[in-house]
Amino acid sequence: MQRRATPLTVALLAVLAYAGRDTYVIPLVDRVMSHNVEVAGCIRVEEGNEALDPSAVDQLLVEPVREPLRGTIGRNSSMYVELRELGVSAFDVEMLTRDTRRTYDWRRVRAGQSFDLYATANGAIDSLVLYTSPQEYVRVHRDVDGYVASVESVPYETDYVVTHGVIHDSIFASLQEQGAETMLATSLDEIFGWTIDFVSDLRRGDEYVMLYERRQYATGFAAVGDVLAARVVNAGKEFNAIRFVPGGGSAGYYNVDGSSLQKSLRRAPLKFSRISSNFQKRRFHPVQKVYKPHFGVDYAAPRGTPVYSTGDGVVTARAYAPGNGNYIKIRHNRSVDTYYLHLSAFAKGIFQGCRVDGGQLIGYVGSTGLATGPHLCYRMTKDGSWVNPRAINLPAKDPVTQNDIARFDATRDAYMARVHESLLNGVTNPVVVQTPIRPAAQLRAAMF
Repeated sequence: MQRRATPLTVALLAVLAYAGRDTYVIPLVDRVMSHNVEVAGCIRVEEGNEALDPSAVDQLLVEPVREPLRGTIGRNSSMYVELRELGVSAFDVEMLTRDTRRTYDWRRVRAGQSFDLYATANGAIDSLVLYTSPQEYVRVHRDVDGYVASVESVPYETDYVVTHGVIHDSIFASLQEQGAETMLATSLDEIFGWTIDFVSDLRRGDEYVMLYERRQYATGFAAVGDVLAARVVNAGKEFNAIRFVPGGGSAGYYNVDGSSLQKSLRRAPLKFSRISSNFQKRRFHPVQKVYKPHFGVDYAAPRGTPVYSTGDGVVTARAYAPGNGNYIKIRHNRSVDTYYLHLSAFAKGIFQGCRVDGGQLIGYVGSTGLATGPHLCYRMTKDGSWVNPRAINLPAKDPVTQNDIARFDATRDAYMARVHESLLNGVTNPVVVQTPIRPAAQLRAAMF
Protein backbone atom coordinates (compact mmCIF):
# COMPACT_ATOMS: atom_id res chain seq x y z
CA MET A 1 0.00 0.00 0.00
CA GLN A 2 2.80 2.41 0.99
CA ARG A 3 4.79 1.59 -2.19
CA ARG A 4 1.78 2.43 -4.37
CA ALA A 5 1.14 5.68 -2.51
CA THR A 6 4.69 6.96 -3.01
CA PRO A 7 4.54 7.29 -6.83
CA LEU A 8 1.15 8.99 -6.50
CA THR A 9 2.57 11.47 -4.00
CA VAL A 10 5.57 12.22 -6.21
CA ALA A 11 3.30 12.68 -9.22
CA LEU A 12 0.98 15.00 -7.29
CA LEU A 13 3.92 17.13 -6.09
CA ALA A 14 5.22 17.34 -9.63
CA VAL A 15 1.85 18.56 -10.92
CA LEU A 16 1.63 21.18 -8.17
CA ALA A 17 5.17 22.35 -8.85
CA TYR A 18 4.43 22.68 -12.57
CA ALA A 19 1.18 24.56 -11.93
CA GLY A 20 2.92 27.02 -9.63
CA ARG A 21 6.10 27.44 -11.64
CA ASP A 22 5.32 31.02 -12.73
CA THR A 23 4.18 32.25 -9.34
CA TYR A 24 6.52 30.47 -6.96
CA VAL A 25 9.18 28.23 -8.50
CA ILE A 26 10.65 30.45 -11.22
CA PRO A 27 10.72 33.65 -9.08
CA LEU A 28 12.33 31.64 -6.27
CA VAL A 29 14.98 30.14 -8.55
CA ASP A 30 15.49 33.56 -10.15
CA ARG A 31 15.98 35.08 -6.71
CA VAL A 32 18.49 32.43 -5.71
CA MET A 33 20.44 32.60 -8.96
CA SER A 34 20.50 36.40 -9.19
CA HIS A 35 21.92 36.81 -5.67
CA ASN A 36 23.87 33.56 -5.45
CA VAL A 37 22.23 32.87 -2.11
CA GLU A 38 20.26 30.15 -0.45
CA VAL A 39 16.80 30.74 0.94
CA ALA A 40 16.01 30.00 4.56
CA GLY A 41 12.54 31.13 5.52
CA CYS A 42 12.27 34.81 4.66
CA ILE A 43 15.97 35.66 5.24
CA ARG A 44 18.67 35.65 2.56
CA VAL A 45 21.62 33.50 3.67
CA GLU A 46 24.95 34.03 1.93
CA GLU A 47 26.92 30.93 0.99
CA GLY A 48 29.07 29.83 3.90
CA ASN A 49 26.79 31.36 6.54
CA GLU A 50 25.21 28.33 8.10
CA ALA A 51 23.76 30.20 11.06
CA LEU A 52 22.76 33.80 11.56
CA ASP A 53 22.45 35.65 14.83
CA PRO A 54 20.14 38.69 15.21
CA SER A 55 22.98 41.13 14.59
CA ALA A 56 23.73 39.43 11.26
CA VAL A 57 20.07 39.77 10.27
CA ASP A 58 20.20 43.50 11.07
CA GLN A 59 23.33 43.76 8.98
CA LEU A 60 21.56 42.27 5.99
CA LEU A 61 18.73 44.79 6.36
CA VAL A 62 21.08 47.76 6.26
CA GLU A 63 23.14 46.82 3.23
CA PRO A 64 24.68 49.85 1.47
CA VAL A 65 22.26 51.43 -1.00
CA ARG A 66 23.52 52.35 -4.46
CA GLU A 67 22.76 55.59 -6.29
CA PRO A 68 19.15 55.68 -7.55
CA LEU A 69 18.28 54.34 -10.95
CA ARG A 70 15.78 56.52 -12.82
CA GLY A 71 13.23 54.70 -14.96
CA THR A 72 10.14 55.52 -17.00
CA ILE A 73 7.14 53.31 -17.67
CA GLY A 74 7.14 52.55 -21.38
CA ARG A 75 4.18 52.13 -23.67
CA ASN A 76 2.33 48.85 -23.06
CA SER A 77 4.76 48.16 -20.23
CA SER A 78 4.37 47.64 -16.48
CA MET A 79 6.27 48.16 -13.26
CA TYR A 80 7.19 44.48 -13.29
CA VAL A 81 8.77 44.70 -16.74
CA GLU A 82 10.63 47.94 -16.00
CA LEU A 83 12.08 46.67 -12.71
CA ARG A 84 13.15 43.38 -14.27
CA GLU A 85 14.98 45.28 -17.03
CA LEU A 86 16.89 47.14 -14.31
CA GLY A 87 18.07 43.82 -12.89
CA VAL A 88 15.59 43.35 -10.03
CA SER A 89 14.68 39.73 -9.44
CA ALA A 90 11.16 38.45 -10.04
CA PHE A 91 11.07 37.39 -6.39
CA ASP A 92 11.66 40.97 -5.19
CA VAL A 93 9.10 42.45 -7.57
CA GLU A 94 6.51 39.87 -6.50
CA MET A 95 7.24 40.53 -2.84
CA LEU A 96 7.00 44.33 -3.26
CA THR A 97 3.69 44.28 -5.14
CA ARG A 98 2.19 41.68 -2.80
CA ASP A 99 3.13 43.55 0.38
CA THR A 100 1.89 46.94 -0.84
CA ARG A 101 -1.17 46.14 -2.95
CA ARG A 102 -3.59 47.31 -0.24
CA THR A 103 -2.01 50.78 -0.37
CA TYR A 104 -1.52 51.07 -4.12
CA ASP A 105 -2.87 49.09 -7.05
CA TRP A 106 0.16 48.62 -9.31
CA ARG A 107 -2.13 47.92 -12.26
CA ARG A 108 -2.83 51.68 -12.27
CA VAL A 109 0.72 52.44 -13.43
CA ARG A 110 0.61 54.29 -16.75
CA ALA A 111 3.04 54.96 -19.58
CA GLY A 112 5.15 58.06 -19.05
CA GLN A 113 5.25 57.85 -15.25
CA SER A 114 8.78 57.97 -13.87
CA PHE A 115 10.31 56.28 -10.86
CA ASP A 116 13.50 56.18 -8.80
CA LEU A 117 14.80 52.79 -7.72
CA TYR A 118 17.19 52.51 -4.76
CA ALA A 119 18.80 49.07 -4.66
CA THR A 120 21.31 47.43 -2.33
CA ALA A 121 24.73 46.21 -3.43
CA ASN A 122 23.18 42.75 -3.86
CA GLY A 123 20.53 44.11 -6.24
CA ALA A 124 17.59 43.86 -3.82
CA ILE A 125 15.03 46.67 -3.67
CA ASP A 126 15.68 48.97 -0.73
CA SER A 127 13.14 51.63 -1.67
CA LEU A 128 11.18 52.90 -4.64
CA VAL A 129 9.54 56.23 -5.52
CA LEU A 130 6.89 56.23 -8.27
CA TYR A 131 5.77 59.68 -9.46
CA THR A 132 2.10 59.12 -10.27
CA SER A 133 1.54 62.83 -11.05
CA PRO A 134 3.46 66.11 -10.71
CA GLN A 135 1.73 66.56 -7.35
CA GLU A 136 1.73 63.04 -5.90
CA TYR A 137 4.00 60.03 -5.56
CA VAL A 138 4.04 56.53 -4.08
CA ARG A 139 6.88 55.80 -1.67
CA VAL A 140 7.91 52.19 -0.94
CA HIS A 141 10.60 51.16 1.53
CA ARG A 142 11.78 47.89 3.01
CA ASP A 143 11.60 47.09 6.70
CA VAL A 144 12.02 43.93 8.79
CA ASP A 145 8.57 42.59 7.86
CA GLY A 146 8.74 43.29 4.13
CA TYR A 147 7.79 46.31 2.05
CA VAL A 148 5.64 49.24 3.21
CA ALA A 149 4.03 51.80 0.88
CA SER A 150 2.45 55.21 1.35
CA VAL A 151 0.93 57.76 -1.03
CA GLU A 152 2.54 61.17 -0.46
CA SER A 153 2.11 64.74 -1.72
CA VAL A 154 5.03 66.36 -3.50
CA PRO A 155 6.33 69.30 -1.41
CA TYR A 156 5.59 72.75 -2.80
CA GLU A 157 6.19 76.41 -2.07
CA THR A 158 3.32 78.89 -2.21
CA ASP A 159 3.21 82.36 -3.74
CA TYR A 160 0.20 84.62 -3.32
CA VAL A 161 -0.94 86.32 -6.51
CA VAL A 162 -3.49 89.02 -7.35
CA THR A 163 -4.95 89.37 -10.83
CA HIS A 164 -7.63 91.76 -12.02
CA GLY A 165 -9.17 92.66 -15.33
CA VAL A 166 -12.11 93.94 -17.36
CA ILE A 167 -14.27 91.62 -19.45
CA HIS A 168 -14.54 92.62 -23.12
CA ASP A 169 -15.22 89.34 -24.93
CA SER A 170 -15.13 86.61 -22.27
CA ILE A 171 -13.56 85.95 -18.90
CA PHE A 172 -11.20 83.43 -20.54
CA ALA A 173 -9.96 86.05 -23.01
CA SER A 174 -9.53 88.60 -20.22
CA LEU A 175 -7.44 86.21 -18.11
CA GLN A 176 -5.26 85.44 -21.12
CA GLU A 177 -4.74 89.17 -21.69
CA GLN A 178 -3.61 89.54 -18.08
CA GLY A 179 -1.22 86.59 -18.32
CA ALA A 180 -3.14 84.71 -15.62
CA GLU A 181 -4.15 81.05 -15.59
CA THR A 182 -7.38 80.60 -17.57
CA MET A 183 -8.56 77.87 -15.19
CA LEU A 184 -9.34 80.73 -12.77
CA ALA A 185 -12.48 81.27 -14.84
CA THR A 186 -13.77 77.92 -13.60
CA SER A 187 -12.86 78.92 -10.04
CA LEU A 188 -14.90 82.12 -10.35
CA ASP A 189 -17.86 80.15 -11.68
CA GLU A 190 -17.64 77.72 -8.77
CA ILE A 191 -17.44 80.56 -6.22
CA PHE A 192 -20.15 82.86 -7.56
CA GLY A 193 -22.17 80.29 -9.54
CA TRP A 194 -24.84 80.26 -6.82
CA THR A 195 -25.63 83.93 -7.54
CA ILE A 196 -24.28 84.76 -11.00
CA ASP A 197 -24.92 82.76 -14.16
CA PHE A 198 -21.59 83.16 -15.97
CA VAL A 199 -23.26 82.10 -19.22
CA SER A 200 -25.78 84.91 -19.48
CA ASP A 201 -25.27 87.43 -16.67
CA LEU A 202 -21.77 88.76 -17.48
CA ARG A 203 -21.64 92.00 -19.47
CA ARG A 204 -18.97 93.86 -21.42
CA GLY A 205 -17.19 96.12 -18.94
CA ASP A 206 -17.72 93.84 -15.92
CA GLU A 207 -14.66 93.58 -13.67
CA TYR A 208 -13.05 90.92 -11.50
CA VAL A 209 -10.16 90.65 -9.05
CA MET A 210 -8.79 87.53 -7.33
CA LEU A 211 -6.24 86.72 -4.63
CA TYR A 212 -5.11 83.14 -5.14
CA GLU A 213 -2.33 80.67 -4.38
CA ARG A 214 0.22 79.62 -6.97
CA ARG A 215 2.00 76.42 -5.95
CA GLN A 216 5.49 75.56 -7.20
CA TYR A 217 6.13 71.83 -6.73
CA ALA A 218 9.52 70.23 -6.19
CA THR A 219 8.97 68.36 -9.48
CA GLY A 220 9.05 71.71 -11.34
CA PHE A 221 5.29 71.70 -11.87
CA ALA A 222 3.31 74.87 -11.11
CA ALA A 223 -0.43 74.91 -10.36
CA VAL A 224 -3.15 77.20 -9.09
CA GLY A 225 -4.08 76.54 -5.49
CA ASP A 226 -7.06 77.93 -3.58
CA VAL A 227 -8.69 81.24 -4.45
CA LEU A 228 -8.61 83.10 -1.12
CA ALA A 229 -10.63 86.20 -2.03
CA ALA A 230 -12.49 87.38 -5.11
CA ARG A 231 -14.63 90.27 -6.30
CA VAL A 232 -16.85 90.53 -9.37
CA VAL A 233 -18.59 93.72 -10.47
CA ASN A 234 -21.54 92.61 -12.62
CA ALA A 235 -23.82 95.24 -14.20
CA GLY A 236 -22.62 97.75 -11.61
CA LYS A 237 -23.32 95.48 -8.62
CA GLU A 238 -20.41 94.28 -6.49
CA PHE A 239 -20.08 90.69 -5.27
CA ASN A 240 -17.33 89.66 -2.83
CA ALA A 241 -16.12 86.25 -1.65
CA ILE A 242 -13.82 85.20 1.19
CA ARG A 243 -12.59 81.63 1.57
CA PHE A 244 -13.00 80.48 5.17
CA VAL A 245 -12.93 77.19 7.07
CA PRO A 246 -15.38 77.28 10.00
CA GLY A 247 -14.55 75.36 13.15
CA GLY A 248 -15.32 71.68 12.64
CA GLY A 249 -16.45 72.29 9.04
CA SER A 250 -15.14 72.40 5.48
CA ALA A 251 -13.99 75.37 3.42
CA GLY A 252 -16.63 77.60 1.90
CA TYR A 253 -17.03 81.09 0.45
CA TYR A 254 -18.71 83.91 2.33
CA ASN A 255 -19.69 87.53 1.80
CA VAL A 256 -17.71 90.17 3.70
CA ASP A 257 -20.46 90.18 6.37
CA GLY A 258 -20.10 86.43 6.97
CA SER A 259 -23.24 85.34 5.10
CA SER A 260 -22.77 82.30 2.87
CA LEU A 261 -22.43 82.66 -0.89
CA GLN A 262 -23.56 79.09 -1.30
CA LYS A 263 -27.26 78.60 -1.81
CA SER A 264 -29.37 75.48 -1.84
CA LEU A 265 -29.00 75.23 -5.65
CA ARG A 266 -26.62 76.57 -8.27
CA ARG A 267 -27.96 78.72 -11.07
CA ALA A 268 -26.80 76.50 -13.94
CA PRO A 269 -26.03 72.77 -14.44
CA LEU A 270 -23.36 73.38 -17.11
CA LYS A 271 -20.24 75.51 -17.23
CA PHE A 272 -19.92 78.23 -19.88
CA SER A 273 -22.68 77.08 -22.25
CA ARG A 274 -25.03 79.21 -24.32
CA ILE A 275 -28.73 79.52 -23.44
CA SER A 276 -30.67 78.70 -26.60
CA SER A 277 -34.18 78.90 -25.16
CA ASN A 278 -35.54 80.38 -21.93
CA PHE A 279 -38.44 79.43 -19.68
CA GLN A 280 -41.61 80.73 -21.34
CA LYS A 281 -45.33 80.02 -21.28
CA ARG A 282 -45.68 80.06 -25.07
CA ARG A 283 -43.01 78.84 -27.46
CA PHE A 284 -43.06 77.33 -30.94
CA HIS A 285 -41.83 73.76 -30.49
CA PRO A 286 -39.10 73.07 -33.11
CA VAL A 287 -40.04 69.39 -33.48
CA GLN A 288 -43.80 69.25 -32.93
CA LYS A 289 -44.34 72.53 -34.84
CA VAL A 290 -46.98 73.82 -32.41
CA TYR A 291 -47.08 76.55 -29.77
CA LYS A 292 -46.87 75.21 -26.24
CA PRO A 293 -45.31 76.15 -22.88
CA HIS A 294 -41.59 75.56 -22.39
CA PHE A 295 -41.08 74.81 -18.70
CA GLY A 296 -37.30 74.79 -18.77
CA VAL A 297 -34.08 76.49 -19.81
CA ASP A 298 -32.22 75.04 -22.81
CA TYR A 299 -28.41 75.11 -22.77
CA ALA A 300 -26.83 74.52 -26.18
CA ALA A 301 -23.57 72.59 -25.84
CA PRO A 302 -21.59 69.97 -27.77
CA ARG A 303 -22.55 66.34 -27.33
CA GLY A 304 -20.74 64.84 -24.35
CA THR A 305 -20.44 68.11 -22.38
CA PRO A 306 -20.53 67.28 -18.63
CA VAL A 307 -23.78 67.97 -16.76
CA TYR A 308 -23.67 68.61 -13.00
CA SER A 309 -26.28 68.39 -10.28
CA THR A 310 -27.21 71.91 -9.16
CA GLY A 311 -27.56 70.84 -5.53
CA ASP A 312 -27.47 68.07 -2.95
CA GLY A 313 -30.26 65.54 -3.26
CA VAL A 314 -31.48 62.05 -4.14
CA VAL A 315 -31.94 60.71 -7.68
CA THR A 316 -35.62 59.77 -7.93
CA ALA A 317 -35.56 58.91 -11.65
CA ARG A 318 -32.91 57.80 -14.12
CA ALA A 319 -34.78 56.67 -17.17
CA TYR A 320 -35.81 57.16 -20.80
CA ALA A 321 -39.02 58.76 -22.03
CA PRO A 322 -40.04 59.43 -25.66
CA GLY A 323 -40.11 63.21 -25.18
CA ASN A 324 -37.42 63.68 -22.52
CA GLY A 325 -34.99 61.14 -23.89
CA ASN A 326 -32.48 60.04 -21.28
CA TYR A 327 -33.29 62.12 -18.21
CA ILE A 328 -32.53 62.43 -14.49
CA LYS A 329 -34.80 63.77 -11.76
CA ILE A 330 -33.33 64.85 -8.42
CA ARG A 331 -35.28 65.65 -5.24
CA HIS A 332 -33.45 68.30 -3.21
CA ASN A 333 -35.90 68.76 -0.34
CA ARG A 334 -39.61 68.39 0.33
CA SER A 335 -40.55 71.07 -2.18
CA VAL A 336 -37.88 71.34 -4.92
CA ASP A 337 -37.06 68.88 -7.74
CA THR A 338 -34.76 69.41 -10.74
CA TYR A 339 -34.82 67.67 -14.14
CA TYR A 340 -32.02 67.13 -16.69
CA LEU A 341 -33.34 66.11 -20.14
CA HIS A 342 -32.00 64.78 -23.50
CA LEU A 343 -28.79 63.30 -22.04
CA SER A 344 -26.54 61.23 -24.29
CA ALA A 345 -25.44 59.09 -21.33
CA PHE A 346 -25.55 58.86 -17.55
CA ALA A 347 -22.44 59.30 -15.43
CA LYS A 348 -20.91 56.26 -13.76
CA GLY A 349 -22.47 55.49 -10.37
CA ILE A 350 -25.67 57.46 -11.00
CA PHE A 351 -28.76 55.34 -10.39
CA GLN A 352 -32.21 55.73 -8.92
CA GLY A 353 -32.03 56.10 -5.16
CA CYS A 354 -28.42 57.29 -4.95
CA ARG A 355 -27.42 60.51 -3.19
CA VAL A 356 -25.60 63.24 -5.12
CA ASP A 357 -23.79 66.39 -4.08
CA GLY A 358 -24.13 69.82 -5.60
CA GLY A 359 -21.66 70.09 -8.47
CA GLN A 360 -21.39 66.31 -8.90
CA LEU A 361 -21.17 64.93 -12.46
CA ILE A 362 -24.44 63.16 -13.32
CA GLY A 363 -24.53 62.88 -17.13
CA TYR A 364 -23.57 64.22 -20.53
CA VAL A 365 -25.27 66.51 -23.05
CA GLY A 366 -27.03 64.76 -25.91
CA SER A 367 -30.05 64.95 -28.22
CA THR A 368 -32.15 61.95 -27.16
CA GLY A 369 -35.94 62.28 -27.22
CA LEU A 370 -37.61 65.22 -28.99
CA ALA A 371 -34.55 67.34 -29.81
CA THR A 372 -33.21 68.91 -32.99
CA GLY A 373 -29.63 69.02 -31.74
CA PRO A 374 -27.43 68.47 -28.69
CA HIS A 375 -28.55 70.51 -25.69
CA LEU A 376 -29.66 70.18 -22.09
CA CYS A 377 -33.17 71.11 -21.02
CA TYR A 378 -32.97 72.02 -17.32
CA ARG A 379 -36.24 72.17 -15.39
CA MET A 380 -37.36 72.78 -11.83
CA THR A 381 -40.56 72.30 -9.81
CA LYS A 382 -41.40 73.90 -6.48
CA ASP A 383 -44.29 72.41 -4.53
CA GLY A 384 -45.24 70.48 -7.65
CA SER A 385 -45.44 73.48 -10.02
CA TRP A 386 -43.01 74.40 -12.79
CA VAL A 387 -40.86 77.44 -11.97
CA ASN A 388 -38.18 79.37 -13.86
CA PRO A 389 -34.81 78.06 -12.59
CA ARG A 390 -33.15 81.40 -13.40
CA ALA A 391 -35.68 83.55 -11.54
CA ILE A 392 -36.43 81.61 -8.37
CA ASN A 393 -35.08 83.09 -5.11
CA LEU A 394 -32.96 80.41 -3.49
CA PRO A 395 -32.21 80.31 0.26
CA ALA A 396 -28.56 80.58 1.34
CA LYS A 397 -26.70 78.14 3.54
CA ASP A 398 -25.78 78.93 7.15
CA PRO A 399 -23.61 82.02 7.81
CA VAL A 400 -20.43 82.14 9.89
CA THR A 401 -21.34 81.42 13.52
CA GLN A 402 -20.68 83.78 16.42
CA ASN A 403 -17.96 81.41 17.63
CA ASP A 404 -16.07 81.88 14.35
CA ILE A 405 -16.89 85.50 13.46
CA ALA A 406 -13.76 87.06 15.04
CA ARG A 407 -11.50 84.62 13.17
CA PHE A 408 -13.45 85.24 9.97
CA ASP A 409 -13.11 89.02 10.30
CA ALA A 410 -9.33 88.70 10.75
CA THR A 411 -9.06 86.42 7.72
CA ARG A 412 -11.19 88.76 5.61
CA ASP A 413 -9.14 91.82 6.58
CA ALA A 414 -5.83 90.11 5.78
CA TYR A 415 -7.01 88.93 2.36
CA MET A 416 -8.70 92.18 1.34
CA ALA A 417 -5.67 94.23 2.45
CA ARG A 418 -3.54 92.41 -0.12
CA VAL A 419 -6.18 92.92 -2.82
CA HIS A 420 -6.43 96.65 -2.12
CA GLU A 421 -2.65 97.09 -2.03
CA SER A 422 -2.33 95.47 -5.44
CA LEU A 423 -5.10 97.58 -6.96
CA LEU A 424 -3.63 100.82 -5.55
CA ASN A 425 -0.10 100.04 -6.74
CA GLY A 426 -1.26 99.34 -10.28
CA VAL A 427 1.82 97.25 -11.04
CA THR A 428 2.25 94.51 -13.62
CA ASN A 429 -0.70 92.14 -13.61
CA PRO A 430 -0.78 89.47 -12.22
CA VAL A 431 1.35 90.46 -9.24
CA VAL A 432 2.89 88.38 -6.47
CA VAL A 433 2.00 89.85 -3.07
CA GLN A 434 3.21 89.25 0.45
CA THR A 435 1.78 86.39 2.47
CA PRO A 436 -1.62 87.43 3.83
CA ILE A 437 -1.12 87.60 7.61
CA ARG A 438 -4.07 88.00 9.91
CA PRO A 439 -3.81 90.97 12.28
CA ALA A 440 -3.96 88.60 15.27
CA ALA A 441 -0.94 86.72 13.95
CA GLN A 442 0.96 89.99 13.48
CA LEU A 443 0.19 90.96 17.07
CA ARG A 444 1.45 87.63 18.40
CA ALA A 445 4.63 87.97 16.32
CA ALA A 446 5.27 91.41 17.83
CA MET A 447 4.65 90.16 21.35
CA PHE A 448 6.82 87.07 21.15
